[in-house]
Amino acid sequence: MLATKSNIEQAILTEGFRLLFTAKALSELYEAHFKLVSKYVHATSRGHEAVQVALGMQLKPQDWLSAYYRDDAMLLSIGLSPYALMLQLLAKRDDPFSGGRTYYSHPSLKDEDKPKIPHQSSATGMQAIPTTGVAMGIQYREQQGLEDPGLTEKPIVVCSLGDASVTEGEVAEALQMAALKQFPILYLVQDNGWDISANAEETRA
Repeated sequence: MLATKSNIEQAILTEGFRLLFTAKALSELYEAHFKLVSKYVHATSRGHEAVQVALGMQLKPQDWLSAYYRDDAMLLSIGLSPYALMLQLLAKRDDPFSGGRTYYSHPSLKDEDKPKIPHQSSATGMQAIPTTGVAMGIQYREQQGLEDPGLTEKPIVVCSLGDASVTEGEVAEALQMAALKQFPILYLVQDNGWDISANAEETRA
C-alpha cells in the first residue's frame, strides 16, 4: 500500500469530511421520503460529492460560481445550510434563492460572505457563455485598473457542468474564447458517464 502524508490541516480535513457526509445524508433523506420528494424536480450530488466539496471549500466571497443542478454538495461547502437547500427542494417561500420559484439546486446568491451565484435556467450547458462573460468582465476591470483595492486575492469564476453539456455548441464557444483570451475561469466538468437519459457511448465520439 502506498503511504502518503497530507499537508492539509486537520481542521480542513474534518470540515471536508463533515460536508461529504452531510451531502450523503441529504441524498439518503430524500430517497427515504421519495413519496414526498418525488413531487419536486431534483437531482443530488451523489457520487460527485468529493470533487464538489474540494472545490467549494476553496472559494471566497470575491469569487463567482455557476453551479448546475447536481451541485448541492458544492452549495453546502460554500456555507449554505441543509435547511436552506430543503426550503428550495420543497418550494417554500423562505427559499433563499428564489422564494420557492425554482427547482432544487438552482441557486442565485449575492450574500457578502459567499461567492456570487448568477441565476441560470435548467438547460444543460447554458451557463457556460454568461459565466465566461463574468470572467471576461473581471479581466477587463483588472486591465483597466478598476479592481477592488481591498482584495488580497484576485477573484476567479467557476463554471460547473455535466459531461453531456460539452457536446453542445455554446459550451465549445465559451471554452474557445476563455482559452484564447486567458480569462480567470475554471470549468469543472463532472463526468459520470451518463447524460440525463443516455449514456456517453450514445452521445459522444
